[in-house]
Amino acid sequence: MSWLAVRSGAEEWVRGRLAAQQQRVDLVTATRSARELVRLVGVDAADRVAFAPVRTAIERRIGVERHFYYHWRSPWLVPLAVPPFLVLFGGRPRVAATMTALLWTALVGRMLIARYRAAKYRVATVLGLLLTIYLWFIVPIQHGNSDAPWHLPEIAQVALALLLSIEIPLLGFGWLYYRSRVDEGCHAYDRLVVRTVEVAHRFHQERAAWRSAGTCRSWTRDIDSLAVDAARCLALPERTDTADWRLRAELRVEAERIAEGIRLLKADLVRARCEEDVSEVVASLARGMLLVAGFDRTALLATAPPAPTPPGLLARLGTRLAPAIVLLLAAWLVPMIPMVADRPGVAQAAMWSLMISAGTVLATANSEVRNRIQDAVAKTLPPV
Repeated sequence: MSWLAVRSGAEEWVRGRLAAQQQRVDLVTATRSARELVRLVGVDAADRVAFAPVRTAIERRIGVERHFYYHWRSPWLVPLAVPPFLVLFGGRPRVAATMTALLWTALVGRMLIARYRAAKYRVATVLGLLLTIYLWFIVPIQHGNSDAPWHLPEIAQVALALLLSIEIPLLGFGWLYYRSRVDEGCHAYDRLVVRTVEVAHRFHQERAAWRSAGTCRSWTRDIDSLAVDAARCLALPERTDTADWRLRAELRVEAERIAEGIRLLKADLVRARCEEDVSEVVASLARGMLLVAGFDRTALLATAPPAPTPPGLLARLGTRLAPAIVLLLAAWLVPMIPMVADRPGVAQAAMWSLMISAGTVLATANSEVRNRIQDAVAKTLPPV
């Protein structure tokens, strides 16, 4: 890369043009990908009437709903990031630990809500949950003032005041304004249309690599991620009142049925014997994308598998919480046993082993994932 290119990119970033440029590039790329996909199912992309719902969904999703996220390329991100950075690296240890724990709690909470089924997502969720528990565990034991050099502790106190009194309220107001614009001009289906275009077009481009096991595993993870997005978008939670739990439950069951229909495509990809088998999956996704863009929920449900009878919420929570609570009580009581308390190293190893087991039970019901994590922890902890 030449110096002129670097200088030009820096100037564009300072002027705040990179966000708009990337937005235009993504809009053009998604539209071209969608045109290529609809041709595979016999729809003329030049037919403005037939392609209009897809084009409109892409424009709303990228032009309006994603507009907020493109601002990470904006120079405004630098002054916004300075106060949190100063608090984390120059503030009091307890304040910095609390901020870090809050960030990890929000991240892990989102991962738990998403319910991804791929192994790497489940392992990442379990590890993130364990790290979050550890961070909240160390918050109360943080004492004293920061030992940062120069005047960073005093600067960090000012930065914390700015963060709490100015930056967070402004960001909250900006987020509410952004969400109001999204609610007025966008639909949840738009997000699913764009996501389906991205996944299906990738499969279409990589269909010649159907023999590759790594590529197939990546495809199945993409299908699972798409199914999670479909379950979230088709449930339409933002269009229903929070207290109307019966309607929300009905929409959630319908969305889960369609999501399970998407997950069935994983078996077709795994059993693929040629490029045509992958192309059939791509065509199925393209047809579904057209139905979503046309708001044809009835047609989507007509091809979806029947809804399984899920256990109740209390039953699902009980199967996770009961063993986790027992393990946490054991982690508290076992170090108090006289024979164990006399050996601090053994007591600490037993406590951490039981706490990690409780975290894995709470985070995932997959016994294979739990066993892998517990085996790895057992190798790192000193023998009991």
